[in-house]
Amino acid sequence: MIYVLAYPEFELSVAERINRFRSANEPERARLVPPHVTLVFGMRNPHPQDFLTHCEFVAGHVSELAVSFMAGDIVYDPFEKTHKLLLPISTGKRTLIALHQQLYDGTQSAKLNPEVPYRPHMTVATHKDRAIIERFDVATLGAFPLFGRIRKIEIVELSDNTLHPLRTIPLRK
Repeated sequence: MIYVLAYPEFELSVAERINRFRSANEPERARLVPPHVTLVFGMRNPHPQDFLTHCEFVAGHVSELAVSFMAGDIVYDPFEKTHKLLLPISTGKRTLIALHQQLYDGTQSAKLNPEVPYRPHMTVATHKDRAIIERFDVATLGAFPLFGRIRKIEIVELSDNTLHPLRTIPLRK
């Protein structure tokens, strides 16, 4: 499966708090991938080189951007059948929605489910039991909003429960 991810850069103390929170509340995912925003979700692609070229073209038209994350929101993920604690993006939201849409343009457009609107966010906790998620204290992450910067996107392939980087593409300065 191929994903496109953006890794927000945070001030060191914020990054450490996010990492601790995720390690405690979604340890498997925290070991697999750093804090991120998913731009393209688990796509099977028989022509990954074409997709990488498409991603380079799209990213070449997007500038680095500041992002801010708001306090937690609990949602049910019907695909994974779990509840998730998300930090929705406020600042940078429109740019990330447009980037998400453009990354799905072309041959991969059939893989975009129009029934599920894209909502840029960072997941910080996952659990099958909503009551457990409700007890997590997002205040340990610091004062909201949390500010970061996205400078690049990364195309990765998930196989054998390991992420393999395929290409890192810087955004325009």
